[in-house]
Amino acid sequence: MNTADAQQAAGLVLTLGWLLVAAVLFAHRAGLVTSGPLIGRDVRVPGPLLWGSGAAVAFYTGQAVVVDAVEDAPNRIVAGADRPVLDWMIAHRTPDLTALMEAVSRYGGTNGTLLLAAVAVAVLLVTRRWWDALAVAVATGGVAVLVPAFKDLYGRTRPPVATQLVVEPDLSLPSGHALGAVVVIGIVAVVLGRARRSTGWRVAVGAVAAAAVLTISVSRLYLGVHWVTDVATSWTLGGAWLAVVVTGLLWVTGRGFGAGARGRTAGRPGPPVAG
Repeated sequence: MNTADAQQAAGLVLTLGWLLVAAVLFAHRAGLVTSGPLIGRDVRVPGPLLWGSGAAVAFYTGQAVVVDAVEDAPNRIVAGADRPVLDWMIAHRTPDLTALMEAVSRYGGTNGTLLLAAVAVAVLLVTRRWWDALAVAVATGGVAVLVPAFKDLYGRTRPPVATQLVVEPDLSLPSGHALGAVVVIGIVAVVLGRARRSTGWRVAVGAVAAAAVLTISVSRLYLGVHWVTDVATSWTLGGAWLAVVVTGLLWVTGRGFGAGARGRTAGRPGPPVAG
């Protein structure tokens, strides 16, 4: 069994396990269970914990499916899009667009996401939103672990050097730019969304975040340094990690998505602060 098959099997087990737990909890809450060890016990699970874990499992399984398609069937369905997408990007290159995509890739890379995370953490600490600050730091730190670990795990080479507009010597899967954008921009969007209850505000923040992630990801395809399945895997793997962090944040604050603005006093106490 190769790496992708093993991860796909793990994803299937996790999915079935989550579905079983969710079904048992639903049946117990609906009064469909009249006997057994759960009768008389409080088995309520916080909504963010249940649905957040489900999202993490779904995203993790999704990345395993994409990687399995790349390893087992490179000329079919999912992985079959790699070469056509690359060829389309090459065919639509222009000097002005190339300059724009190079700038997006430069500022949307590791240095850019680290700067965004650092500014976010600093602002959150000043405003005494301890848990939100910790969530941004943990999410960003996870990217630094996930990207090199999964690059080494999958060992996929980049598109041909002749198609690349910038030189990238390391491995291809996942895309550090795309995964970092999903996680860092995603968690910053979450803490911004928690700051205000306005639906319009949250929709606007989400739209801007999604546009930024998409633009950064497309820049890597345009520059010829990643296959489209690299980006798809990065989105799903990054989505899994983001779901884990957000789930933990919502669970530990104990007040759901809208608690951020009151994070200095709401929910459980924040992490200890020196001095």
